[in-house]
Amino acid sequence: MDVDQAQALTAPLTAAERDQVQLAAAAASKTVDEYLRDGITAAVYDPFAAALERAADTIAGRAEEIQHDYATD
Repeated sequence: MDVDQAQALTAPLTAAERDQVQLAAAAASKTVDEYLRDGITAAVYDPFAAALERAADTIAGRAEEIQHDYATD
């Protein structure tokens, strides 16, 4: 999906989740939209998540080369 063409990015939240987001946004002195935008962009640029994705791609690409000594009882 092209984010520029999306009308709105939405995720269904329970009432309790909405309350948590509103409280967290207020504690951060941000609007809910600002708080969610910051959280989404932080997740996108998370170096740990990017490293995990690269590791998974590497492992998937070398699946035939991987050896283990797991018991097969």
